[in-house]
Amino acid sequence: MLNSVALLFALLLGCSGALFAAPLQLYTEEYPPVSFSREGRAVGMATEVVEEILRRQGQVASIQVVPWARGYQTVQRTPDTALFATIRNAEREASFQWVGPILLARDSFYALKNSGLVIGNQAELAAVGQIAVPRDWFSFQELTAQGQPNLLGVNEPMQMFKMLRRGRIKLILADNLSFFSRGDAASQVDYLTADDVEVVLPYRTSYGYIAFWRGTDAQTLQRWQTTLDEMKADGSFAVIYQRWLPGEPQPPLREPE
Repeated sequence: MLNSVALLFALLLGCSGALFAAPLQLYTEEYPPVSFSREGRAVGMATEVVEEILRRQGQVASIQVVPWARGYQTVQRTPDTALFATIRNAEREASFQWVGPILLARDSFYALKNSGLVIGNQAELAAVGQIAVPRDWFSFQELTAQGQPNLLGVNEPMQMFKMLRRGRIKLILADNLSFFSRGDAASQVDYLTADDVEVVLPYRTSYGYIAFWRGTDAQTLQRWQTTLDEMKADGSFAVIYQRWLPGEPQPPLREPE
């Protein structure tokens, strides 16, 4: 009898923990077509991937589009939060727990088409004037650590695209996915397309993840990773990815070492 009561008590505790677990709060940024707001709600490739993971798990969560710096800082200090699509690198590794990759991008230094700029290596970038990069992006963090002297840190991606379009700067550092924006979302990149710009110097390949608060429990992380892996295996991830980024290579099951 006592054993039965103890078992029932344990089951009730487990149920109450599940019932009263804090809801997950997800953050993303204005960075079409990967993620952006439309009519007051989050949309975009990465948003659809996250929503499908939630649907398959029967989980409800709020997704908010916020300035990148706010989301980045909030998730580092707040339980039950996550941020996407976050580029994973050595500087950020210990700050989050990671599920992914959900994104594959090629980051490069871009100029307007027919700029005439010829850059042979990263050392030569110092001679071209200021290079605009959002100050909370991984690329700004990496280049600052490397001592790149002429970075101009901007608050939002939209600022650097406008500055490039208007000739206020000659170079920006962005990824190739930015130029897939269409419709109203294209305003976020000042309506620049891949035909309006040219790669002056490639930087590197990057992989985007869902970055969870670093205290997130292992079971939650495994559940999210398993669901994402299943989406890649059954083709649903590819359908979402190609709808937003037609013809672009998709991220592998795991990031190469």
